Amino acid sequence: MTERSSASPTETSFLTPASSTTATPTMNPETAPPPATTPTAPPTLGKVDSYQTGYSYATGALPERWLSQTGWYALNGQGAEVSGDLAALVERDPATDDQALVVTNSAGDVLYQSPTLGLQQPQAVQPVLDRVRQNGKEYVTFFQIGLPAQPGAASGSETPITQLIVVDENGAATVVDEDLSHYRPRSTDDGTRALAFTSTNGSLDSQTGVAASQDALDAARVLDPEAAELEAVPQIEGQRWLARIDGVDVYRSPRGATDPTTGKPVATAGTRDWSTTFYDHPSGSLTFGPTFMSTRQLDGSCKILDLHTGEPLTFEGAAQGCAYPISTRPTAGGASSPDGDLLLMHWQDEQGVDAQWVVNLKTGKQERIAPASDFMPTSISDAGEVYGRDTAGVRTGYLKFPDQMQPQFDDIKRDLPTAINDDGLAMFRYEDLPTYFAVPVK
Repeated sequence: MTERSSASPTETSFLTPASSTTATPTMNPETAPPPATTPTAPPTLGKVDSYQTGYSYATGALPERWLSQTGWYALNGQGAEVSGDLAALVERDPATDDQALVVTNSAGDVLYQSPTLGLQQPQAVQPVLDRVRQNGKEYVTFFQIGLPAQPGAASGSETPITQLIVVDENGAATVVDEDLSHYRPRSTDDGTRALAFTSTNGSLDSQTGVAASQDALDAARVLDPEAAELEAVPQIEGQRWLARIDGVDVYRSPRGATDPTTGKPVATAGTRDWSTTFYDHPSGSLTFGPTFMSTRQLDGSCKILDLHTGEPLTFEGAAQGCAYPISTRPTAGGASSPDGDLLLMHWQDEQGVDAQWVVNLKTGKQERIAPASDFMPTSISDAGEVYGRDTAGVRTGYLKFPDQMQPQFDDIKRDLPTAINDDGLAMFRYEDLPTYFAVPVK
C-alpha cells in the first residue's frame, strides 16, 4: 500500500481556530439595523492528516463513483464510522503519539478533535469508537483509558484515567462527566447500537483480552447518549437485561421452561410494556435490528416485533420470514443503512423461493431484488444504494432502492463500500488494512 502522507503543520487537525476581538460602537437600539442573519459555515481545524488528492488507490479497484482519487485513511483496527453527513475516526498525533477522536465532513475538514489525555506510550489499551442509536437519532461515542505520562496528572501514576465523548448528528461533542476507570465498554457489533459497560477491578489488564460471550456479559451501566450520561442498567425481577436498542431496554426470562405440548425449550423476551414467547433454541432464537426483534417460533417461522410498540411487522411475500442477524452479513458490510431506516432482508416467499428484499422500516415500503439476478447484497446506504457481488464473488453489482431493483454488474471485481454517508463519502474497511474514506466524483 502506498505510504500515507502527513499534512503540513498548518493543516494538522490538532490546531484550534483563531479568535479576535474588535471594538463595537455604541448604537441607539431603537434606530439600530437588525443584526445580519446570513449563516456562516462552522469553523474547521484543517484537513485530516492523511488527506490526499491525486492518490491512486492501491488495495483494489474502487467503484466508478469514487474514482476522484481523493480520500484519507483511518488507523487499522481502531474503528471508523459514518453517520449522517459526518465521518468519525481515530487519528494519532505525530508529535506525542496520542490517539484522539476526529470528526470530519465529507471534504475531510476536521470539525471536532477530542482532548488529549497525555497517556503513556505506547498505549496498551486501544480506544473504542462506536456508533449508537436512540429514539431514531445517531451518535458517535469514543472511550479511552490509560495511564498518564506524568505522575502528577492523576492521583497516582498507576491510576488509569478515562474519557467518554458523545458526538451528536450535528457534530456537537459532550464529554461524559464520570470516572469510568472501573468499567469496560461492551462491544456493539451485534447490531444493537447501544453502549453498555461491564464492571472491572480498575486495572488496565481488565480492559484487554478476549471478551466473554454475549450471554456471559452482565452490564452494570448503559449510556443515555441524548443526555450524555451513564445510567444504572434498569432491572426487572426474574428477567435478564439484554440490551438497549434505539432507547428501548430489552429483557429475557431465564432458561429452563418447556412448551407443555412439544417439550421444546421456550422463553419470553420483551420490554417493560410487552413480552412474547419464543423457541429458546441453543443456537439462538433472537435477532435484533435497528428498531425490531425477530424471534424464532416452535413451528419454524419467525415473529418480528417493533420494539417500541410490541406490534408485529409484516413483510410482503414472506411466508416464513426471519430477519437474518446483522452479524451474518459479510465482514465488509452490514444489513442496515447507517441511519437504521433501510434493511436488507432475506426470506422465503409463499412458493418457498429464497428471496432478497429491501425494506424501509419507517414507511413499510419494500421491494424484491430481481429474482434471477444472482446478487448477494452486502451494504446499503441511507439513500438506498445497495452494493454486493454475485454468488461466485467475481462480479460487483449495484442497485438503487426502490426504483432500480435489477442489479447492474461491473465487468471486473471492485472493492465494496461498507458504508456511505449522506454526502456520498464511502468507507472501505478491511480486517488487515486501514479504513479508507473515498470522496465521490463530483
